[in-house]
Amino acid sequence: MKLNFTDNKNKYKIILKKRIYIFLIFSLFFTKITFGQSYNSYFQQFEMRYNYGVSIPHHSYMNFIIKKHIMFGEFNYSIKTDGSRTFQKIWRCPEYGAGILFGNLGNNEILGYATSMYGFIGIPIIETEHLIFKYRLCTGLAYISEKYNNRSNNLNIIIGSHLNIHVQISLLADIKPFNFPLYLVTGIVFNHYSVGAIKLPNLGINAVSLTAGLKYLYSQYPYSLMNGRAPNMYNKELEISAFYSAAIKQNTSYSKYYFVNTINGDFGLRVSLKRTLGIGTRLVFDPSLKMWLEEEEKYQNTSQLFRLGIHAFQEVYFLDDFSCLAQIGAYVYNRYSTGIGSWIYANIGLRYTFPNNMFVNILLKTQSLKADCVEFSVGYRFMRYKFLK
Repeated sequence: MKLNFTDNKNKYKIILKKRIYIFLIFSLFFTKITFGQSYNSYFQQFEMRYNYGVSIPHHSYMNFIIKKHIMFGEFNYSIKTDGSRTFQKIWRCPEYGAGILFGNLGNNEILGYATSMYGFIGIPIIETEHLIFKYRLCTGLAYISEKYNNRSNNLNIIIGSHLNIHVQISLLADIKPFNFPLYLVTGIVFNHYSVGAIKLPNLGINAVSLTAGLKYLYSQYPYSLMNGRAPNMYNKELEISAFYSAAIKQNTSYSKYYFVNTINGDFGLRVSLKRTLGIGTRLVFDPSLKMWLEEEEKYQNTSQLFRLGIHAFQEVYFLDDFSCLAQIGAYVYNRYSTGIGSWIYANIGLRYTFPNNMFVNILLKTQSLKADCVEFSVGYRFMRYKFLK
């Protein structure tokens, strides 16, 4: 049945409200992480960019859905740090900011449009008076206007939820052709959208684009290059952490939701102010395995729903309380296998550590190189080190 004008109006009001709520929640979280820091000087950056690129279908049956090039408009606000804090010197005066991106996904009728709100860190590789060459890491939430529906949109075999995780990785060059702080921005950008198997289908959308735009740096103080770096020295100390993770996932578009529980223990060595390296173990209780075992007539008891894994990990600190955690490992106990890939797992995500050593994570877990679920974690870090001043 075709929607009338009133139905359409109400539909777009609901969409707008959802986008506002998402933006407010994300803004509160990001404000605590980014702008809770104190700087001697504020160098505020305003940036507008246009992105034009292509989708990268990772399954052949996605080819008929992607019909046109992907185009995004992007607006970012950030603070360029001045090296007044230890972490700023270690990361060569990075920029911390937030942004919004809006654009199409290659098929307006089936895939619709994406609106993203995200936070980012940009780290210079080369910085001179007239050129900043940097990489930027962004993560946030995206609202996608069209999703799979078995009646009204059954051709959308890619995205099963309006709300998705958005990850962006980019290489950018800020070029300053004049003596006032206006920069030309260009580079290459990779965008990824996924719901992490919370709702199926979940093939994900990957896009690579070229970008161009302008950036203006505003401050009451003139910006100058940092003189010298903080020595990256550290007394190596053992770190022990433990955390509990919870996740929701679907096996198929028509199956029920399953609640996955994980207990994780990591043993690491803080080798520098930037990173910790170590090993760990995780015990997973995944009731969704029962469905697959029953289909193969192999299910016997609850013990088959457990998985035990060991992994290596790296935790990279962007601030003393904000870091990125990456784990890769293999299961040593796994009663449901679909090949060698089902024995391999990887997790990557963000961690915020509170002053009392409690921390929270949000991690994307992958299995057989595919998104398996999004984990929300709470844990405690046993630390035996102090920063060198």
